[in-house]
Amino acid sequence: MHLKSKQKGAFTIELAMIGVLLSLLWVFSADVITKMSVKGKLDRLSYSMVNVLKERTQLYDSDLKVTWTEAKEVRDITLNSLKRTMGSFEEKRLGVLVEEVTFARVGGAGKLSRFPLGANRCEVNLPLNDLRQLSVETIWKRQASLYRITLCYRTDNWIGSLLDIDEFKEVGSSSVIIGR
Repeated sequence: MHLKSKQKGAFTIELAMIGVLLSLLWVFSADVITKMSVKGKLDRLSYSMVNVLKERTQLYDSDLKVTWTEAKEVRDITLNSLKRTMGSFEEKRLGVLVEEVTFARVGGAGKLSRFPLGANRCEVNLPLNDLRQLSVETIWKRQASLYRITLCYRTDNWIGSLLDIDEFKEVGSSSVIIGR
């Protein structure tokens, strides 16, 4: 015969285990939602910034080659935008990588220029000059430049700190565009 008092202890243990699992699931979900929100903001901003970089040649009659000053302006615009859209934004967590590939002649090897900015350094899987097949020949018989903006932001890692996992801290976004 089973005693009711022994069953109450088993129920309490099972309830505690389910409570812990549900809490972990809640923290994991909140962590993923936060990272997805940051990812969406970085996606929109990297796309906007690479378009600004491309269109500067048309709007401001600028040179095709990106300068250090222009790269810093891209970073400053990015900083100001993220400060407005993210409540808990910290500048030291942001990294910006501005890249361009320019071509001396049609079909030639491109010259890569990189401008890493910010306290957090962004890493890319494939260098921009390995994507030169994306470039086209313009109607002016020259090879169009390629531009890429990579943004990365180190987020809080709620689930990692609970489970002692030191991964999944950084969210990044990269946008490539063909120049004029």
